[in-house]
Amino acid sequence: MSLPSAVALNAWTGVGAAEGELRVDASKWGSRPGLAHSQQALPFAEPVDPADWAHRDVGYGVLLPDSDDPTLSAADKAAAKDAPAAVRDLLAARPGTPVVRWRADLDGRFLRRYFEDGSSQDPTIGLTKFGVGKGRLPRYLVIVGGPDVVPWSVQYALSTRHCVGRLPLADDELGNYVDALLSAWATADVDVTAPVVWDVDHGGGDITTLMRTTIAAPLAAALADPRLPGFTHITGAASSGAALLAALRAARPALLVTSSHGRTGPLDDAAAMRSTLGLPVDAAHADVALADLDSAVPAGAIWYSQACCSAGCDSVSHYTGLLAEGSTAHGVVSAVAGLGATVAPAASALLGRAGPVRAVLGHVEPTFDWTLRVPETGQGLGHEIVTALSSNLHFGQPIGLAFAAYREGIGELHTQWAGARQKLNAGDTSVRDTLTRLRLTAIDRQSLVLLGDPTVTLPALPGG
Repeated sequence: MSLPSAVALNAWTGVGAAEGELRVDASKWGSRPGLAHSQQALPFAEPVDPADWAHRDVGYGVLLPDSDDPTLSAADKAAAKDAPAAVRDLLAARPGTPVVRWRADLDGRFLRRYFEDGSSQDPTIGLTKFGVGKGRLPRYLVIVGGPDVVPWSVQYALSTRHCVGRLPLADDELGNYVDALLSAWATADVDVTAPVVWDVDHGGGDITTLMRTTIAAPLAAALADPRLPGFTHITGAASSGAALLAALRAARPALLVTSSHGRTGPLDDAAAMRSTLGLPVDAAHADVALADLDSAVPAGAIWYSQACCSAGCDSVSHYTGLLAEGSTAHGVVSAVAGLGATVAPAASALLGRAGPVRAVLGHVEPTFDWTLRVPETGQGLGHEIVTALSSNLHFGQPIGLAFAAYREGIGELHTQWAGARQKLNAGDTSVRDTLTRLRLTAIDRQSLVLLGDPTVTLPALPGG
């Protein structure tokens, strides 16, 4: 299974799409370490409903950065005495919620739990039984803080087995979100029977065609159901920014799905790139402006954005050593990494405003054309996303659980990668291309992240 000579990214620089040749030694990139650990569900698990996050053997918890403040006792940390007021409000409203801590010196494999009796434990990520008692980790975890506080890598590692969201907010913005969460978006006016799918297809071999055929079009077919009479699908040449905004204002959808390039330029102006990072790019290659999205996306909506950097970016690109220098693809991932670990501005604005959305699902860094299909068969790999956004969400699954099958695939990809790596270690260099494909697909899949609380659900369908 040889590598193609070039790749395409779902990133728009302002003057063109990002693509480029691979480095001459790109096949060696796949054998690098750095994938999420292979994580298996423990045997003899108790038969509890995984959607019941309030059950003590499933569990919901808040993940905070640890503090080395000597005035804070273990009991203080267990009670989140150092946390923002909104977090303490959340803990008070959900009694028994454990506080879990991230520490840089735990090597990315463990988290820390403090207890009121002064003791502490360091449970292993991926191999610890679910629940809220001692020796356990909650299945549902919300990280409070941006990736500059708790790295994206922590979310990646946890999300293979846990239902993980992130609130990259502080101060009043965090309070806005927590207030809405605890009220179950009581004042939000959204229509669960009127989802909106907006997909751009530039044609001519552009990655947007593949994104439409593997995810957006099958999802539109699934949502064209009598129980969703208000469903709107905007596709092809009709996918202008104006059409998207008009549909949002008319339908007030509980679910919005966009599939497009994500804005990543201008590459030579970091401030300008930061202000528009990940914004959807329409059929005419124009950004859908953040101010317009902010005014049109209704409070209480869930937005799935299939676009480069729609969730944000990291300070070090995972794709260093893969892309040939001088290509637009290499230029994009390098320039984006130069912004540091950050959350896309649209996601931050929609989550933190008065009248926040329920959640934003998006990508850290780009999606690659390779990772959307199986090279040997041409099979598309979007079916688990389609199921998550259609059946799973519309029939009451918490958003963190709805994507469980998609995330479990990361472990399978790691298992395949480990097997191929053993062959390489034994001297079989023919597996290098396979290693690169598997590594890229696993990294791309883990970089789809949830911004918002993992327990949120869509409103119930009428008569459901």
